[in-house]
Amino acid sequence: MVTENPPDLALVLDLTGPDVAVDLLRHIPIEKQFEILDAMSDPAEVSELLQYKDDTAGGLMSLGYPVVNETTTTPNALDQLRVFEEDAEHINSVLVVDSDRRLVGSLSITRLALARPNTLVSDITDREVHSVNSDTDQEECARVMRRYNLDLLPVLDKDGRFTGVILDDDLVDVVVEEATEDMFRIASVGGERIAGPLTNSLRRRLPWLYINLATAFLAAATVSLFETTITRVVALAVFLPVVASQGGIGGTQTVTLVVRSMALGEVPRRLGLRLLARELSLGLIHGVALGAVVGLAAYLWKGNVTLGLVLGLAMFGNMLVAGMFGAGVPLLLRKLRMDPAVSSAVFVTTFTDVIGFVLFLGLAAIFVEQLV
Repeated sequence: MVTENPPDLALVLDLTGPDVAVDLLRHIPIEKQFEILDAMSDPAEVSELLQYKDDTAGGLMSLGYPVVNETTTTPNALDQLRVFEEDAEHINSVLVVDSDRRLVGSLSITRLALARPNTLVSDITDREVHSVNSDTDQEECARVMRRYNLDLLPVLDKDGRFTGVILDDDLVDVVVEEATEDMFRIASVGGERIAGPLTNSLRRRLPWLYINLATAFLAAATVSLFETTITRVVALAVFLPVVASQGGIGGTQTVTLVVRSMALGEVPRRLGLRLLARELSLGLIHGVALGAVVGLAAYLWKGNVTLGLVLGLAMFGNMLVAGMFGAGVPLLLRKLRMDPAVSSAVFVTTFTDVIGFVLFLGLAAIFVEQLV
């Protein structure tokens, strides 16, 4: 084990950057961390970063980004920047702070270099700057950087003082991690790994399979209400999977889009109704397009105009339902402070199955004489 010889590991960590060292140390027992830190030649930055949770701004940030005081003149500021010569290609701007290290704004290297001699940094500082606190969740950090198209995001401590920065490269893994997590939760397999223990997979999957089984029985019970109609028109049974499948797919498409958009912060609460209206409009268009196709197909296959109309109308209604519940269920779960990614798909599939069957078989029961 690498932890059996802290001095050797400390020597390796001294050769890496603080970010890499922190990532490695987080996987080592806390008592060993102290031994390794004591053996490192310069553990200050690593120790500071270890104080923050790894899924927060503090855990993501980098230290040592160029900062200048607002009272500094431009020539002095340029002199201070020369120590960052090796990182010049990655630095496009500097951050400006006051005497208490409170963030004032930012200043591009170009503007700093072209400023007249002895100009105060404060006179050319761009004061419109976005920042986060050190305890801000990593997903919110990614959201802020994406929303404002930022290359770097300053991090402040609890007193509002500048601490470090998050660079866009630091968030690549976060975006992938969050996207994967949302996708897993939509499929009800959150936290599972393909090479993980079998018991872990069973514990995560089986409860949702039982819930899905219960909803399947609900759909079956709905169909059983129309046994007499199905007995008289056996062709109805042939088209039941068509109604259920299209509604389920349409609902799942909407749920996936809405949940992911919520995770990215693209759906603020005030835009919930607008999103619902948009998805209803899409459901309407999908319903007309698919209803016409399946209605015509049913007529050409079975030679019954009424059957085609019944199936087409049912498909139209079910696609509307898919759009409405596909957007409405995640919005409702968010309003109830529940995670929309966890159970939206199960609820939406249930609604589309049950309502689709009711529409199709209900219309068939009304026009049964024309279907026989």
